[in-house]
Amino acid sequence: MGPSLINAKVVKTEYSGTALRPPVWLLVMLALCFAVAVLRTVLLLAHEPLIALANSYDEVRYTACFDLYPDRSATVEPTRNSPEAPYAHYRFLPNENPICYWSSELLFQGAAAAVFRVEEALSHDPSHSVRWIGVLKFAALLGVWLAFTRAWLRRRAYAAALANGLLLPLLFADPANTVYLDTFYAEWTALLAMYTLCGLILLDFGTRGSRRQWLLLVLAAFALATSKIQHLLLPLACALVLFGLDWLRARRWSWQGKAVLVGAIAGLALQCVQLGRDSDAIRAIDMFNRADVTFTGLLPNARDPAATAAKLGLDIDCLRYTGLRAWQMQDYPGHACPSLAHVTRGRELAVLVSEPDLTLRLGWHGVLALEPWLAPGLGLVEGGEFQALPDDFSTFSHVLTALPLLRVLLLSAPLLALPALLLAGLGRGRLRMLAYTAITVVVMVGTLTITILGDGLADTPKQGHLVLNAALAWWICIVMLGASRSLRRTRRAASSSETSRRG
Repeated sequence: MGPSLINAKVVKTEYSGTALRPPVWLLVMLALCFAVAVLRTVLLLAHEPLIALANSYDEVRYTACFDLYPDRSATVEPTRNSPEAPYAHYRFLPNENPICYWSSELLFQGAAAAVFRVEEALSHDPSHSVRWIGVLKFAALLGVWLAFTRAWLRRRAYAAALANGLLLPLLFADPANTVYLDTFYAEWTALLAMYTLCGLILLDFGTRGSRRQWLLLVLAAFALATSKIQHLLLPLACALVLFGLDWLRARRWSWQGKAVLVGAIAGLALQCVQLGRDSDAIRAIDMFNRADVTFTGLLPNARDPAATAAKLGLDIDCLRYTGLRAWQMQDYPGHACPSLAHVTRGRELAVLVSEPDLTLRLGWHGVLALEPWLAPGLGLVEGGEFQALPDDFSTFSHVLTALPLLRVLLLSAPLLALPALLLAGLGRGRLRMLAYTAITVVVMVGTLTITILGDGLADTPKQGHLVLNAALAWWICIVMLGASRSLRRTRRAASSSETSRRG
């Protein structure tokens, strides 16, 4: 998810005072990228009424860490979800049994909570605007984007700098991403962590890293692994990709692979501890996930649902919930279908292995369920009733929905490019592109797989948020690479032609 696939040669003089200045046209383009992205984002962030993704209950897992809940009637349970519309104001409320999910997302929420505390102490107003966290999250992205832009310009990797520039207005500023800014969801943090990790890997690919670079990679990998439970294995998979390329190329392990591995293991360890925690809330989340995997994933795709239910340990009466999400069941899933307690991860995996046709159908339907990119099923406008994004805002999600073939091309191209690059060999000019493509494929396939196995098809666009982001980022960078190479070939041809005429 970064522009670094473009093979940028690092020139030693770039760090000296004699380095060439970037061309004016490039600086103008980067300034336009920045301006357009800020305009797109600020228009959404500042919109009245608030535009953001409504709370499906996931937000409470994080805000409970700070006793922070929507500002609404005292008769409403603080932890109650509000899928019909987002809330623009929050307040600190006591809760006897809070659930606090550990996540790198808490860095932003902790900063916002600190602002709220100061604000409340000064104004004595207990109601606080959720837009504070949106500003903090977007400011963090701008900081990372500017740092990468500067780094590519210093390396005189102008095509990479422009690709990085285009990511800001075309990808990050799209409402499919920015609807997560004024929320307490972890999707934005996961996206930022993935972008940072990929950029750091590819920025100094094949070079000797400093302690600072090593530490930054460790922290980025840790932030991604701890952003969401679904992403706990992604940095580890990225580390294995780097080790594989290192072994094929030089039979040695690079510092980048080792740094990512350290951060990945640290993040995985924390998530394993979290998964082992025991509380009523943790058990409830686990039961809802079992229900979603069973009734939206496994049973609808089984050739013989009754036989599959028997393998899972489900009573035959529970088949009536097939196709329903956990929250659509008539009661708490463990009460509506008591035999859900028998459905373990081991039994789910056994079904997937013993019924390969089910597995294939589930995977295909998982890909289809990624549409639309802009998470559906939840309201986006404050005070509305499941109101969609206003027509004033454009999103590439609408284009992907209208053009199914474009979605197929978008998602399949990185998968097809990877074996082609491997067959082409590990030449110096291709290694960076190969690494980026391999990481993109890992992010896409890994995220979708964990989403399906952890949550069924109940909320695929939101839980699989990184899949389309990774594919779109890859395409933006590939187009820039192609344009850059085509321009170089044209210039060489023109130069050769001029030389021939002079000769």
